[in-house]
Amino acid sequence: SQTMLSTFILTMLTLYIFACVGVEVITKDKNLASEGEASKVVEARFPNLSMTLMTLTQFVTLDSVSDIYRPLIAQKPWLIIYFLPIVLFVSIALMNLVTAVLVEGAFAQARHEEEFERTKQKKTIRK
Repeated sequence: SQTMLSTFILTMLTLYIFACVGVEVITKDKNLASEGEASKVVEARFPNLSMTLMTLTQFVTLDSVSDIYRPLIAQKPWLIIYFLPIVLFVSIALMNLVTAVLVEGAFAQARHEEEFERTKQKKTIRK
């Protein structure tokens, strides 16, 4: 559980850092906020830090994220430098870490149960 907590904290810290950067490079960009489909995305998904953080939480599960980043990258192609690390690091690397923690917990539980069964068999044999 200690490892899972630290993984959660690492994920939230990473999302917070990316949200702060997102507010600086997306929300405060007057060109993105003034034109077309990108302006709708900025208004709906990046109006402030808390909403930006919620939007980036969607990237963890890759839930319809192309609707978010595609209009922004179409208008400002350099934003791929912002979105690509989020997708690669948060959704892939950190979620693989969570999976590894869960699998390790399952293996530890299986070892514990196996040890318990051995102890139980030894007690049965001694009787």
